[in-house]
Amino acid sequence: MKKTWFLLSALTLGACTSYQVPDSPTFSANSRWVIMPMVNHSNTPMAAEKAEQILSAQLYAKGINARIYPASDIKDLASILDSNAKRKNAQAWLATQNVDYVITGSVEEWHYKSGLDGEPAVGITLEVQSARSQATHWRATGTRSGWGRESVSGTGQMVIEELLDGLNIEKQ
Repeated sequence: MKKTWFLLSALTLGACTSYQVPDSPTFSANSRWVIMPMVNHSNTPMAAEKAEQILSAQLYAKGINARIYPASDIKDLASILDSNAKRKNAQAWLATQNVDYVITGSVEEWHYKSGLDGEPAVGITLEVQSARSQATHWRATGTRSGWGRESVSGTGQMVIEELLDGLNIEKQ
């Protein structure tokens, strides 16, 4: 009976998540990292910015002290809503920095499902590129639906943590 319940539980929980996380090459913990703007494909405003902050904290926990692109001084509404302006400003800033790796990605999903339980649903893709050549060294994606009492941010943190488990960081 216990084996059946365990198998059923594992199948139920497994149906709520999906990850494609290859192992990365080994990155030095002393490398200089920058988090660049993520693309928000979700219907939730500011989802990418929320994911970037969680990503920054999770990278720090892995021993990577990544800097995040500076906030823009954009004041007019049209520019605030135009994510291309933010990316262009961040790219101009990046060109002046001495950086080894850039981590960026996209948010595909960041919301609560409709219905009585209102479970959180998060989908994120992360990518590590060389700052010099822009060659992609690693890419991973994951989705997760949480339980009715979980928060979207908490679910996002779990997805990002699971994705970053694929990063191989060499401790110095």
